[in-house]
Amino acid sequence: MDQNEKDGASKKQKAPQNLPQNATQSLKIIQDLKVTRSGLGKTMQAIKIQQERLQTAAKADSNRTATSKFRIDTLKKYGKGSLAYSSLQSGMQYFMMEDVGYIAYVQLKEKNSVCVLADPICADEDLPKLIEAFLQEKSDPIFLHASHNTAKILNDLGFCANELGVETIIDVNTFTLTGNKKQALRQARNNAKKDGIQIVEVRSVDEFLFKAFKKVSDAWLKEKVVNNSDMQFIVRPIVYVDELDVRRFIAVKDNEIVGFVIFDPMYENGEVVGYIANQLRSCHDRSYSVVDVIILEALEKFKGEGKKYISLGLSPLAKVDDGEEFTHSRLLKAHFQYAFENANYLYNFKNLARHKNKYRPEMPGTREVKVYCVLKTRFLLTRMYEVYHVLGVSPIKQTFSHLKEKTVDWIKTNMSPKALTGRAFLEFKDKVPAPAEAKSQAED
Repeated sequence: MDQNEKDGASKKQKAPQNLPQNATQSLKIIQDLKVTRSGLGKTMQAIKIQQERLQTAAKADSNRTATSKFRIDTLKKYGKGSLAYSSLQSGMQYFMMEDVGYIAYVQLKEKNSVCVLADPICADEDLPKLIEAFLQEKSDPIFLHASHNTAKILNDLGFCANELGVETIIDVNTFTLTGNKKQALRQARNNAKKDGIQIVEVRSVDEFLFKAFKKVSDAWLKEKVVNNSDMQFIVRPIVYVDELDVRRFIAVKDNEIVGFVIFDPMYENGEVVGYIANQLRSCHDRSYSVVDVIILEALEKFKGEGKKYISLGLSPLAKVDDGEEFTHSRLLKAHFQYAFENANYLYNFKNLARHKNKYRPEMPGTREVKVYCVLKTRFLLTRMYEVYHVLGVSPIKQTFSHLKEKTVDWIKTNMSPKALTGRAFLEFKDKVPAPAEAKSQAED
């Protein structure tokens, strides 16, 4: 048993720490949760073993390898990007430059072709040096979710830089709920209060919280309109164990957890300066969004702690217009725009963008930042197909499934016995003359 597991076992029965607002009330909420603890020991242990590959920075310093310690130390110093913490997720490979930083990526089919996760983790002034060194080893990378600075450096080196979507960022200190345009958020908060929903932060995940989280997550995935699986790579998978600086907020109603949001940290100079709402889940069937209520509660708490911002994450393919600043692929731009408008069976692009628009990025306190996909256009469509698979999207399979559903719906609407009978009746009715017309025909 490693140090982290020992710590988890010793804290299993302890109350969650640092609960918001009324600590006594929050403690009672956790203690009253109706989650059966019996028979979970073996299950939890099995899950922990399976998730060894998913653990990020949860292990003690003494158990870290030199390379992992370098990455974590570098992350804490320079990891201000919203996906910086995701660079520690399972399955990543790394290009590391001593005393400079590292780049996280996954290998694609070709030897020199990789998919890079967001920006390199390093000081701003070292970014060109790290990128150029990386290109000596991997000459044909695809940078996914790159910032403007990274896109500019690569564009100057001959890469195309296409807009991938927009990231919504909330300024914790200036964001307010005033104004008619934020009425939906105010109503969500007020309705949740009327429904008796309480928001609680939990600092440690034990067996019964694990089961509750899993139950909510499974229900959420089952009810997804689009493919019942998570987006991967740019969305760090849920890890049901304690992790370094990760924050978890839950929504509780009638002693049951009905939603949660997991916030990954963003660092600057060794300090946590903000968070990204990485995983949002709810099984509360109401006209308002429980995750919005959780985000608003967490925002107030972060504000009191002196944090700077919250990222709501990427709205993929939203507001892709590709101006004249960067050289870009017109084919890829057209593909992204078409997918956003017509291929929401691949991913819920429009609904995700609509949800984040409730925070009104056009108003003070919220802003949108362009995010880029940077690559060489060689074998463009083939390589983008690989990227889709990295993200957990199967374009061909999901397209055929979509067409099958549309065909079945059309048959039910137009070719069913009921529909055919109705159509035959209408055709017969059209051929039968009206009474006056029939009388006239008889007289003739």
